[in-house]
Amino acid sequence: MKRVIGMGEFKKPKRAKNLHEIEREKGQEQEQPDEDVLKNRPLEKIGIDPITSVNVERLKVIFKDVDVFVPHLLTFPNAREDDAAQVPEGVVLFLDDLVNETVVDLHIIRPLLKMGPESFFEHVEDQVITAKKIIPVDNLKTAVEMITAGCTVVHVEHMTQALAVVTPGYPTRSVSEPEAEPLVRGPREGFTETLQGNTALIRKRLRTPELKSEMIKIGQRSQTMVCFMYMRELVTEDVLDAVRQRLQRVNVDILLESAQLEELIEDSVYSPFPQILSTERPDKVASALAEGRVAIIIDGTPFVLIVPSVFYDFMQASEDFYQRFYFSTAIRILRMMTFLIALLGPSFYIAITTFHQELIPTPLLLTVISARAGVPFPALIEALIMEISFEVLREAGVRLPRPVGSAVSIVGALVVGQAVVEAGIISQSMVIVVAFTGIASFTVPSFNMSMSTRLLRFPMMLIAAGFGLFGIAIALVALGIHMCSMRTFGVPYMSPIAPMHGRTWGSEIFVLPYPMRKWRQEYLQKKDLKRSAVPANPPQQQGGDR
Repeated sequence: MKRVIGMGEFKKPKRAKNLHEIEREKGQEQEQPDEDVLKNRPLEKIGIDPITSVNVERLKVIFKDVDVFVPHLLTFPNAREDDAAQVPEGVVLFLDDLVNETVVDLHIIRPLLKMGPESFFEHVEDQVITAKKIIPVDNLKTAVEMITAGCTVVHVEHMTQALAVVTPGYPTRSVSEPEAEPLVRGPREGFTETLQGNTALIRKRLRTPELKSEMIKIGQRSQTMVCFMYMRELVTEDVLDAVRQRLQRVNVDILLESAQLEELIEDSVYSPFPQILSTERPDKVASALAEGRVAIIIDGTPFVLIVPSVFYDFMQASEDFYQRFYFSTAIRILRMMTFLIALLGPSFYIAITTFHQELIPTPLLLTVISARAGVPFPALIEALIMEISFEVLREAGVRLPRPVGSAVSIVGALVVGQAVVEAGIISQSMVIVVAFTGIASFTVPSFNMSMSTRLLRFPMMLIAAGFGLFGIAIALVALGIHMCSMRTFGVPYMSPIAPMHGRTWGSEIFVLPYPMRKWRQEYLQKKDLKRSAVPANPPQQQGGDR
């Protein structure tokens, strides 16, 4: 029985037929110092030497001044006494702070010492090393990568191949509720910083062999593992090829967070609108995969990227599908309205009070005039002062320790707002507008879209102060043209409204009852548009109560 490793098949480690012949073939290279060999040749060109001590010395040079690098030499008690001069040596190499020492001892060192080197050659795959995953290593570069990834590399003399045993032991965070996407009703599990744990949370919800995954390393020094997952029967080839090619083209020094990768693979880098959805929720990723999207999981971060993502995806929350459809529809419409308020609230106030006072009812106009009496600044300066103060307080609340952050931001807003009104610097009506605008921005489910709204609010205020409602209308048309011209992984950004998809456009704005959710999004894939049928009226049980 062969053990499957990754995409291929396990191969037994090769044993050198004649050690002296190999040494003669290597010639002068064996006589060179290890430092010279490593300097003159790239690591991928240096194979695993049959002599264990040579491999150990070379790795010691590579991991020089790394205190946690541990080469554990093995002596085999079962070796034949009559051939003591040719007793093979063995070595187990690992970084002490990255491996589970108990697993290394129980599943690698003790079985090797018990079976001996000869059994190692013959039955290594199923009788000696009892760890669940073994990877063959053919060159020094792969050995270094495996050691730095938390694996244990094993080599026994006369082998022309080493083995990397996956034995990670670095600290990890347990699964907990996502803090950035809280829900009243829904699953409480959230992603963590471990790649394997995150993929397991997704496979737990999609128990089908159609769920495929591919791995790629990104970062010349970080060697960060990135996995993208998709449903083979639902994803389109164009989207899948675009994801694969963009990930392969990424060339960075280190990759630490999904936001770095997001900026490297998105279509319009200079657009203020986000084009890739990020989430901490496995249920949200599973739902996206079932629609024909691709999920990109990065080792070391709990945020998973979903592509392609359109504008309306950033306005939806997972809880929309866990509540009654009429409640969710009302909340989603309210969310669209508050998005416009968060973007245009201060701008409309500036434009109307500066250029279009005739649009204000007379009693309200008199109230606004009396509130602004004695204020030394125009409406634009008032709005800028309050918006900048609000952003400062919000940022301070985020950066401060959690127990005091919310208290400082609330108390600071009350104290500052009351003080500036009493000092006559800001009018009361402006405080109300800015406060309501800030609250409205919190209703946007996606933090990236909320940040875009906060950023666009400032140029919209400047346009309103210079050109009034006419300038706001022109700015909105320009934003609409920009958004309609954008594409994300080949998909129009404003789909399914622009271009219009007749059967599915309403599902982005309205939450339909489950019996009416018959179609998947047409802009995502064409293979399997129709969902499984859901009966509107379940059949009555026979013999029930009358």
